[in-house]
Amino acid sequence: MCPLGVSSRLCGCAAMLKEIVITEQPACARVPKDFPITLRCRAQGPPSLHYQWLQLSEFYKGTPTHFCTTEKVPYEEIPGANKPDLHIVAKQTHLYICRVNDEHHKTLYSRWAKVKVLKDVPRGLVPPGWEGDPIIVTQPASAEVMSQCPVQFQCHALGIPAPQYQWYHNGLPTKKSRLIQIKAVKPGDCGSYLCCVSNVRGERWSAPVDLTIGQDIILQALPTVKRPKETYFAVGKVALLIGNNGYLNHPNLLAPMVDVSELSVFLRKIGFCVVSLVDLTREEMLRAVNQFLDLLDQGVYGLFYYAGHGYERSGRNYMVPVDAPQPYRPENCISVQKILQQMQDRKTALNVVLLDTCRKWYNSDCALSKVTPQKPLGNTVYGYATSENAEAYEVQDGDFSSGIFMTYLKKHIMDDKKVTHMLEAVLEDIGDDPLVKGKQVMEIRHTLKESRSLTDKVCPSRNMRLNSMQWEQHRNLPRQKVKFSCGVEVELRFQSVFSNLIHAFVKLTYTPAHLKDTRVHLYSPDMAEHSLTNCTKLDRDDSMLAFGSDGEKADSMLRLSGLQKIQNDVIIKIDLHYTNLTSGMHAQDNLDHRIPTTWVARFCNKDTAFMNSDHELGATNGCCLPRTQCSPTTNCSDNKLGANHPGYASGMPISVQSKSSSEPEENDESDIFPRS
Repeated sequence: MCPLGVSSRLCGCAAMLKEIVITEQPACARVPKDFPITLRCRAQGPPSLHYQWLQLSEFYKGTPTHFCTTEKVPYEEIPGANKPDLHIVAKQTHLYICRVNDEHHKTLYSRWAKVKVLKDVPRGLVPPGWEGDPIIVTQPASAEVMSQCPVQFQCHALGIPAPQYQWYHNGLPTKKSRLIQIKAVKPGDCGSYLCCVSNVRGERWSAPVDLTIGQDIILQALPTVKRPKETYFAVGKVALLIGNNGYLNHPNLLAPMVDVSELSVFLRKIGFCVVSLVDLTREEMLRAVNQFLDLLDQGVYGLFYYAGHGYERSGRNYMVPVDAPQPYRPENCISVQKILQQMQDRKTALNVVLLDTCRKWYNSDCALSKVTPQKPLGNTVYGYATSENAEAYEVQDGDFSSGIFMTYLKKHIMDDKKVTHMLEAVLEDIGDDPLVKGKQVMEIRHTLKESRSLTDKVCPSRNMRLNSMQWEQHRNLPRQKVKFSCGVEVELRFQSVFSNLIHAFVKLTYTPAHLKDTRVHLYSPDMAEHSLTNCTKLDRDDSMLAFGSDGEKADSMLRLSGLQKIQNDVIIKIDLHYTNLTSGMHAQDNLDHRIPTTWVARFCNKDTAFMNSDHELGATNGCCLPRTQCSPTTNCSDNKLGANHPGYASGMPISVQSKSSSEPEENDESDIFPRS
C-alpha cells in the first residue's frame, strides 16, 4: 500500500488521464477545385486513443452546430481515415468532423470543419507551392444606384484556414462578412468601400470601390449638387525629412533645419509618422533611408523631403552629405532616383519626393549613377523647389530663416486636394513672389493617375507595424524629479526637436526657506566624447524658454545633438548655486543625471533610428538671403560650425559660411542667394 499522500496524488493524475481533450481542432478552408489539403486533429487523454474522420452526408440539408455531438446529424465514416491527419483532394464542398475515443469507448468529437471548394478560379491565380495565405478571387465592384434601392458588395477569397473578412466604409470598420447588403441606399451609405481578407498566414486588401446615388437624375432636379469626389485611403503614412545645415567642406546653409521642423509639424497633423534628421554624413543618410524604406509597405503613403546642398546632372539628382569632400562626385553623394526606385519596390500607394535644393549642373565629367527606369505604377510625384539648372533660395527675418519653397508649401500642404494640384498652388505662389520672380520657378513631375491627397484618411492594416498615434507616444519622455542634499528640488524634462536632437530643460520646483538666490544650470562634461558638440548652456536671464507645450518656463536648457552617433550613456550635470541665510555663505552643489543608451536609442540609434518622431520648432519668413553665403549683416568671421552643428545659438538659428571656389556657380546679387 502506498503512503496516503502519494496515493492521493496518483489518483488525481489517473483521473486526468481518463478525460479526452482535443488540443488541435481541424480548421475550415476555402480552396480551388482538386486542391490537395490536410485536415489535422490532435487529442490528449488515456493511452490508445483512436481517431475516425467522418463526412457529413450529402443528403443532409441542415447546418450542424459549432460544437456538434452528431446525435441528430447524419454522417458517414470515411474508410481508412483513422489517423490524426486527413488527406483529401477537394472535389466539392464538404463538412468534416473527427471522432476520438479511447479503449473504454469514451468519445469526443472535434468541431466541424468546412472545406469550401471555389469553382472557376482563374488559371494561374494560385501560385505553385501555395500554403494558404489569402488570395482574393472575387473583387467588389463599384455601384451607382437610385436612392432607396438595394445594393450589395461581395468579396470572395481562398485561404487555409478560411480567411476572415473586415469591410471598411470611408475608412471606418463595418461588417465582418463576405457580403455587404444595403436594402435601401441613403446618402450616408455613399462613399468608398474596401475589404481586408486575413488569416494566420497573412492578409490582402481588395480594390477600393465607390457607392454613389444616381447622379444624372439627381442633378437634373438639383443642379447645385456636385458629384462626390473619389475617396482614397492609406494603410499608413511615413515621412523621412533630412535637412543638412552645417557642412565640413562647403558653405553652411541657413534654413534647412527650420524647414524640416516646420514641415514635420504639418505632416504630423495629417497623420504622418515623421522622422526628422539634421546634419547627416553619407553613411548616416544611407542608414536613415534604408530604415525609412523598411517602414514602407503595400498601401502606405511614403514622403521623402530633403533640404541642403544638391545638384543635378542629365536628369539625375544628388543630395550632398555634410561630410562630402571638395569637390564632390556622385559616389560622395546620394542619388534621389535610387531612393524612389526602392520606394516603388515596396508597392506603396503614393510616393512623394520633395527636393528643396539647387539643381545647377555640376561635375559633367563624372560617371552617372546606375539607375533603371521607373516602373509605370502611376503613383509617383516629384516636387522640385526650382527648375532644371537653376537655384533655390531662402528667406530670412531677423534670426530665423526659411526656404522660399517651404514658405509656400506650408501654406498649402494641408489642402484636401490631389497632391499635384496642391503643388500647383505652391508653384503659382512662388511665381508671384517678387523676390524670386525670374530666378526660381518650381517644377512638378508626376505619374499620379488617382486623386490621392496627403490628407487622405489612414485605414491601417492589421499587420501594419506602426500608426501615428503609437508613433507619437514614443515622443512622450518621462519627467525626472531630482532632490539635492540641501533640500532644493528640480524637475528635468526632455523635448524632441528632431529625431536626432533633443533639448533637456531644468526647472526649480522647491527651495527651502533658509536658502535664497538659487540658480541652476545644465551642462554635459562628456559632450566631445559623445559628439554633443552643439550643447548650449544658457544663463538664467537668457533661458526663459518655452518649457514644453504647456507654456511653463525653464531655468536652463541643454541642447543634445548628433544622437545618431552616441554609443555610450550620456551624463548631464545639474549645477546648483545658492546662498544659505543661516550661515550667510554662498554654496554650490551638483548632481549627475545619466541618460542610458537604450533611452537615447528611442530617438536615433543605428538600429532604432525610427522609434521616435520630432517636435515642433517655430520659424518665420521675411527677406531673402543666400543658402551658400552670409547675409551682409551677419558676422561670420568668428564662427565656423562643423557637420554636427545644427547652427543655433541661444535657441535661435545662425549661419556661418566658408568660401569655396569649386562649388557650382552662384548668383552674385546681394539681396537674394541660392541653396546649392
